[in-house]
Amino acid sequence: MENSQPFPSARRPRILSPRPGCAMLSRPPRSGRYSGDSVRRESMPPRGPRPLLLLLVLTTAGCGGIGVRRANTPGLFEAWRVSAVAEDLSPRTLQTLRRWDLDALYRQHPEQAFVRVQALAEKGPQPELLFALAEMSYLLGRKFEKGTCGDSLCYYYLCAGYAYHYLYDKGGPIVLARKGEEAKAEPFDPGASPFDPRFRLACDLYNAGLAKCIRAAQGIGRLDPRHDFRLPTGDGKGFTLSVVHHGFLWKPEEFGPLLFCEDFQAVGLANQYRTYGLGVPLIATRAANAPSPGHALYPPSISFPVTAFFRFEGSLADLRACRAGRLELYNPLSVQAIDVDGVFTPLETDLTTPLAYFLAQIDFDKVGLGGFLRPDKVQNLSGIYLMEPYQPGKVPVLFVHGLLSSPLTWATMFNELRADPVLRERYQFWFYLYPTASPYLTSAADLREALTNLRASLDRNHDPALDDMVLVGHSMGGLVSKMMTVDSGNDFWRLVSEEPFEKLQATPQEKEALGRVFFFERQECVNRVIFLGTPHHGSKLSPSLPARIARHFIRLPKDALEVVQDISQENPNFLTGLHPNKLPTSLDLLAPGSSALELLAARPKPPGVHYHSIIGIAPSSSTVWLAKWLAGVNRHDPGDGVVPYSSAHLGGVDSEYVVPADHTEVHQHPQAVQEVRRILMEHLQGR
Repeated sequence: MENSQPFPSARRPRILSPRPGCAMLSRPPRSGRYSGDSVRRESMPPRGPRPLLLLLVLTTAGCGGIGVRRANTPGLFEAWRVSAVAEDLSPRTLQTLRRWDLDALYRQHPEQAFVRVQALAEKGPQPELLFALAEMSYLLGRKFEKGTCGDSLCYYYLCAGYAYHYLYDKGGPIVLARKGEEAKAEPFDPGASPFDPRFRLACDLYNAGLAKCIRAAQGIGRLDPRHDFRLPTGDGKGFTLSVVHHGFLWKPEEFGPLLFCEDFQAVGLANQYRTYGLGVPLIATRAANAPSPGHALYPPSISFPVTAFFRFEGSLADLRACRAGRLELYNPLSVQAIDVDGVFTPLETDLTTPLAYFLAQIDFDKVGLGGFLRPDKVQNLSGIYLMEPYQPGKVPVLFVHGLLSSPLTWATMFNELRADPVLRERYQFWFYLYPTASPYLTSAADLREALTNLRASLDRNHDPALDDMVLVGHSMGGLVSKMMTVDSGNDFWRLVSEEPFEKLQATPQEKEALGRVFFFERQECVNRVIFLGTPHHGSKLSPSLPARIARHFIRLPKDALEVVQDISQENPNFLTGLHPNKLPTSLDLLAPGSSALELLAARPKPPGVHYHSIIGIAPSSSTVWLAKWLAGVNRHDPGDGVVPYSSAHLGGVDSEYVVPADHTEVHQHPQAVQEVRRILMEHLQGR
């Protein structure tokens, strides 16, 4: 599959604010659990009124308010420090200067005092001198920010370097803490204790110096993650440090511009997954001119998390000469801690902001609505999308969205599941995009073809993990997912014709177009399916007034209509179940009592395949009652407002779990996410 504009063109990040009625930000009430065919409901408190769900948006799967906005107070150091360093040195560093009779010199000539402290530290690198140098470097860097960029950048470089030596040198707090009993035999310096406030401040100074250094280099176009890190100096000579990539599936030449996570605030994702440590969290974008993967689809301008870390090598004199160290870029999805001279060091990471930044650039609304009203416009975008390169040995979890929706609907669940270190170590997450107005029989045929093609491209060594896939489907996506696990026989063909398929008079291309939809075999690679709010027995939304109005605006692909018309002309009265001038839409096939639905629902669970149901029961409210009225659902019937419990319930499943949510949030509810996590952990155990 080619990587040719798989989504509408990337756009500038949207500046968003949380939407008052956004389902993913609301507080969940308590839940009930259903087991087998017996029903037991626990009391669920009513939820407050929310904005009215508009016509047919009753079926949309998610909140459109996911993105980023500019942070109000940018600055990694300012945001995360635990001790204040504003316009002057801290009392501890001033005390150090007084001990060496340098406080007066610092007030009059801070650069000269800095050089004097450098000389003292190189003669005897005491922890207090190293900390003082780190703090002084930071303030000198700020002083020169409006002047010579090279001077400012070098001071920030030294800030990170001296903080690094304070933390990791022989007498530093980290090494001292690791020595344990050995430390008792040596003179103890309380100032080098990891319990001293300077320890956390030194970590912040390291991160701040590194962030300022990278930002200054970017400002003059000297940072390219694909090449060495070039830093200017005040004398105009400059120097170059190597850039090393660790833990990435992306190749170095695929890296595009780097952005700072601290510059953005994620909006629409309730939980922000960050960790504390050393390093600077960044947003990496895939280069626009990166080579096509050839085997998979990546959304354009995809972004991914990076943590930058400076590893300083050599002595303090080498650091002063600005020739010590290298810039290391780590993938926080695979590397959360590193070894620094034998010291286990956690990295500072941010997994959520890069995801929100990416989602802010893609116009998923056009994909969801366009895939419903004009499926032919989205047909060429259909396919399986990967958020990072294929990872052999990891089990794929494929998310399939529902009606009037797009992969954006899975943002909350993806953010939560990927943050779990066990799950992201064992699973890789994929997404299926398809035009939702097309009959789900056609969408299922397209998915089977996409799986076959992707497997043929990826699985040259027969990866066992690809034989153990998990599909997660919301709403109609659950029906598409289930069709991956069953055989058709002749039953689905009989829905449209009483004549044997072999008697059909048509071209090979026309036969192939019909045959791939009505004749299919179970995809052996799919071993588990999770249904969320899936209408196994239909929804009264389909024959309702809103749906009847919507049908007038749907335009199915012309090529499909032409195939049916041509076959009908050559075979009069052959396709009795298809009208030659009006193909059924997904809405038609979702009507209660639909032959296709009941045929699929009656298909037994194949041996070795596991089914799980997560069903929404919307708490009573005027909004839910109105939604049920629009959808033609009896307001007294338990359900999510669009799909009643009786339709979402499927006999013979391995588990069934109920969450207090309506149809738009059943797959985003925290309890649903936890249930999916439980099922995925169970899947790892081979159950």
